[in-house]
Amino acid sequence: MKDLIILAGAPGSGKSTIGELLRESEGYPLIDFGWLRQGHLNNLWSNASPEEEDMAWENLIFIIKNYWRHGYKNIIVTDLEEERVPILTGAFKEKSYIIASLVVNDDKELTKRVLGVRDSGFKNVEAALQWNKELKSRPARLNEYKIDNTHNDPVKTTKEILVLLAK
Repeated sequence: MKDLIILAGAPGSGKSTIGELLRESEGYPLIDFGWLRQGHLNNLWSNASPEEEDMAWENLIFIIKNYWRHGYKNIIVTDLEEERVPILTGAFKEKSYIIASLVVNDDKELTKRVLGVRDSGFKNVEAALQWNKELKSRPARLNEYKIDNTHNDPVKTTKEILVLLAK
């Protein structure tokens, strides 16, 4: 069991879907950082302000610590911007965690997902493609596993993550 499961990746990579499947099948708590931010962000995130972002971040840290205080493990966190992942793991470096970074190896597939009907509403295809490209090309972080989710088979990807959690 891990203290924290971070589902990372570009918009449209499948983070929310996989997080929901893990929550439903395993009963793990799920915290979507987007939920904490959606009160002030539009779909392009063009109206983001540093003050509100910091407040949402502080709320995320508090919520995670509160779940741990109540004995929860395998807390899933999704919808973090790429630069927030190492900040989160740095804040909890004494904890056991895994980063499952979902990548899509087909730009047409990722474009289709970003433009399709999704909960987040994020529609900036170019930003999503760039994010995905940079994620694929950079070295893996400590405790990070890059998982190919091009096939768009959420059950398969969920099983891959469960195997990693069992290690």
